[in-house]
Amino acid sequence: MKSNIALAISTALLSSATFAVVDAQDTNTTTTTAEVANEELASYGLTLDEFNKVRMSESPADFGGLPSQDDTDQLWLDAAVFEYELATSHSDPYAITSPGYHPYLICSTYPNLSGADREAKVDAIFQNTPNVSISHYYTGGNLFHNDDSISCGILRAYDDTIHKVYVANPNASEFMTVNPLSSSMKMVENTVEVLQSWFRKEDAGDVVSVGSAGNDNTIQVKILGLEMVLCPGVQDFNVGDVNDTVIVNDIRNFVTENGGETVENHSFYHHRVNGEDGDRAVHTERMDQWSAAITNVTSWTKDDGSNICLDTIIKNGMDFTVKNQSLTVLGTMSFWELNEFMDSLGFSEEELEICIWYLTYGLALDPMMCSMQPATGVKTLCKDGTSDLSKCPPTDPPASSSSRPTFWTAGSLTLLWMNSHNGVVGLMMTMCVSCFGFAIML
Repeated sequence: MKSNIALAISTALLSSATFAVVDAQDTNTTTTTAEVANEELASYGLTLDEFNKVRMSESPADFGGLPSQDDTDQLWLDAAVFEYELATSHSDPYAITSPGYHPYLICSTYPNLSGADREAKVDAIFQNTPNVSISHYYTGGNLFHNDDSISCGILRAYDDTIHKVYVANPNASEFMTVNPLSSSMKMVENTVEVLQSWFRKEDAGDVVSVGSAGNDNTIQVKILGLEMVLCPGVQDFNVGDVNDTVIVNDIRNFVTENGGETVENHSFYHHRVNGEDGDRAVHTERMDQWSAAITNVTSWTKDDGSNICLDTIIKNGMDFTVKNQSLTVLGTMSFWELNEFMDSLGFSEEELEICIWYLTYGLALDPMMCSMQPATGVKTLCKDGTSDLSKCPPTDPPASSSSRPTFWTAGSLTLLWMNSHNGVVGLMMTMCVSCFGFAIML
């Protein structure tokens, strides 16, 4: 978040798709047998070290800590192979619909060219590839990284489009790299650290703070959340202005449907940690942590299909909002109300944290998302910590003319009233970390 590169990608990715899209009936949706193996395609992408130079993300943490650089490099390639396999298998049940497209990082290294000229060369490669229609891919229209040696942007493509491009243009790999955009590549650096700081009950610096404002019986709280940049083509799919409700439903369903199995199936980490890749099952500690969140949440699914994390907390307790080209997620309860709510469900603070980790990871896995970072917002509450502003209790008059502070505590909310001859002159508020999932905008 402190990186200019991180800020640049978030800004650049906000540009809308620039390619016009023809009617779906005019497109060739037949999947062809790829003549380029997924392993070879993966080798055409940036290495982890090369990617780190164009974007500061969570990838070094997710893929780091292995005994050797060779292990790290192989793990990075294996993840790309998994994403290529996912791109083709995931598209089948969705056909030509927005959730069936997969995001990619496209970089051009053509020498002695401007970023615009490099982008034009990449566009020409895609446009001149047989059996690839203009409706099979969407670009962001802007480069998020551009220097003398390399220019990079985001593209979202359908099914085996990338395979077809490299088959038809065998020399393209010399000056064009393609990486499937994985969950760690989407997360801006320090995303995990900011979330962990709340769970450790530590101050997250200028990212999260609490203040006081509002009228006589309300306060305004600065809250932490996640902001996801939507991928190219999500909002203008098939030459149409996609309704925000449709986008929200697609994304929320991805995270909550099938008892969490959709997220599980899209997770390379989960496959790797659970040995589903056979003798290639080397993985990092961070991958194990993300996988554990999936394992725990899916294990909470009951025989009737209900799941307290997916149904009660995420579906009913989170507000998904599309604004401009971004999606934000905000809890609908205040921290005071959440304590009572969790107690009534028999849900522990640890289980809530697991649910939040699952939600974060699930959103990063969604192929409609291209970037994720913590963001701040403001939530107005009654001074007793409740969120129904129509029922805020009246403000109590000053108890005395003494200047001695007095404390009043309700659940996790502590208010410090400073009394004087002129009444209340100051307000300080603290809150517990167990309220993270709701009043803290995730």
